[in-house]
Amino acid sequence: MAHDNVAVIDCDGHIVESIPELREYMDAGIRPFTEPDRAFSQSIAVFPGLDGIHHLAGLPNNPIERPSRAWSGKRLGSGEDWSALLERLGLEHSVLFTSDGLSIGTLRLRDYVVRLCRAYNDYVADRFHKVDKRLHPMALIPMQFPSDAVLELRRAVKELGLPGAMVTSTGLPLPPGNEFYWPVYKEAADLDCPIAFHGGSNRGIGVDNFTSFVASHVVHHPVALMYAFLTLAYEGAMERYPTTRFAFLEGGVEWVLLVLERVKRDQTFFNAGAVRHLFENGRVLVGCEGNDHAIRYLKGNIGVQFLAFSSDYPHEAGAEAVEHEIEETLEESALTADEKAAILGGNARRFYRL
Repeated sequence: MAHDNVAVIDCDGHIVESIPELREYMDAGIRPFTEPDRAFSQSIAVFPGLDGIHHLAGLPNNPIERPSRAWSGKRLGSGEDWSALLERLGLEHSVLFTSDGLSIGTLRLRDYVVRLCRAYNDYVADRFHKVDKRLHPMALIPMQFPSDAVLELRRAVKELGLPGAMVTSTGLPLPPGNEFYWPVYKEAADLDCPIAFHGGSNRGIGVDNFTSFVASHVVHHPVALMYAFLTLAYEGAMERYPTTRFAFLEGGVEWVLLVLERVKRDQTFFNAGAVRHLFENGRVLVGCEGNDHAIRYLKGNIGVQFLAFSSDYPHEAGAEAVEHEIEETLEESALTADEKAAILGGNARRFYRL
């Protein structure tokens, strides 16, 4: 696929984990049982469920129409499937995030979460990055226990060659900007690697009692990312570690408009300070799609240097949909050629050091 000589880098695609494959990397102490007669054997999983609503997506009261994505002949979301997608669409790189592991922030058993993150990182380094060097899985780290998270982040980056770590935007016991987590952000600065907050669960953001998946989905990704960004900005983490880079993914870009306007308004009443410089200096990356119309406003208000193309393959987009989103960006008349190149590849290349 030709892209008008524009290098395209996907800043947020998804691994679809194979639990049998992952099991091979887990040590015996945490490896899931397989005996069919074990009590609760069908209800105890490697990762906890996201929340009480995601599994209802296919039922009649929560209809979601999803195109067939079994196009490559490979297991969907596997390293081989992703490699085929890059070939088909002419992508230079894709940064990959967990699917099942989006719930990892809810785990509380220290030994288990530490060993699970280690197994997961070994698994994705072997089954994705080694399959195709253009695939860059983000590590999972036991953020609940910052001293352990620092060690695993260092191992994942320096020994496994992973680009950085994902932190779940919901589920942690304290807000992401809390000083409790600052050792992780310091380590990321020392390693020159990013920390990426990714939408997932709808827990703890005020929609726990929603019974419609669609109603929850409208808000639970962007609201969680907005919470994460604001606590990082206003509880001092971004100021304390001015070189640490943060990504905010899966929630579109509209939440950025709300933050900018609300902060601007609050400057009238409080010493709110400014946050726009965080979007202007390359420290922050926000995933966007080709049809995010708010990009037009952001371009004139703050620029596009923090925006990066996100495929979300294979969650809500099949191969054809990803191709269409790239074309939409290339055809956007409100963007210059340089701005299109930055959104489709340049910003992600700089941010992830690709």
